[in-house]
Amino acid sequence: MTFAMPQLPGQFTSFEFTPGIPAPFNMALAILSNNVMLSMWDKLRMVPGLFPMLVGGQAFIDAQDELSVLEFMERYGMPRSVNDEVFIAMAKALDFIDPDKLSMTVVLTAMNRFINEADGSQTAFLDGNQPERLCAPLRQYIEAAGGRVLLGQPVRSINTAEFAKVQGGLPDVTSLTLDDGSEIEADMFVSAMPVDVLKRLMPIAWSKEPFFRQLDQLEGIPVINLHLWFDRKLRSVDGLCFSRSPLLSVYADMSWDALVLSMPIPIDQCSSLFSPPAP
Repeated sequence: MTFAMPQLPGQFTSFEFTPGIPAPFNMALAILSNNVMLSMWDKLRMVPGLFPMLVGGQAFIDAQDELSVLEFMERYGMPRSVNDEVFIAMAKALDFIDPDKLSMTVVLTAMNRFINEADGSQTAFLDGNQPERLCAPLRQYIEAAGGRVLLGQPVRSINTAEFAKVQGGLPDVTSLTLDDGSEIEADMFVSAMPVDVLKRLMPIAWSKEPFFRQLDQLEGIPVINLHLWFDRKLRSVDGLCFSRSPLLSVYADMSWDALVLSMPIPIDQCSSLFSPPAP
């Protein structure tokens, strides 16, 4: 896991997971052997918050959902430097938001993977752009099995029958009405709609059911994701590089011949980014 060092432009530091050492000892060694980002005192003060995760596992992780990252740190006495050096980068990379708004369950879930799996820190990338190497094969697989992929066709409404008495009482979706008035029928629908769009389309009858009432607690994150492709590598970084920048969260070597800078930019910061320079 490689991190940029904003206070030292052009320099990087890493948590190195030594091959052959089982989890969780490989992560402990990676953290202890890095003396650039966190002091030994900082690392010791992280233990009270991370030890319950080792003992309680996923049950403990799920129980922290009501706490933000900063609230969790305050409860367990973690120093602010841990947030500045590690958690800001993790929050931006995992969910595009700041630690004071992100549930600690998200961060602990990722850390639990690193701790419990020897290869949990490894990252794999596509050997090309996403439309060609990810979306196109998925569409081909779905259509070959008799399915249909709707792209660029807004859904006007979701049509349902009476609530089913099976599968926990979930509704039976019979068809979708598209914006042009046409109707699509299928045995099963899979949605990739953002939560804000799904809330607007959700039938009123659904909103009264306990299962769908949980959507009230979900909020969309207003960001624009920019992918900048270059015709050559800017520098050699093996895998991800966390920038710890308010705008640019992750530098990633995404293919054999190109590189991507993924910038999830909050909407309220876009105007300053794209405004013309002052005369």
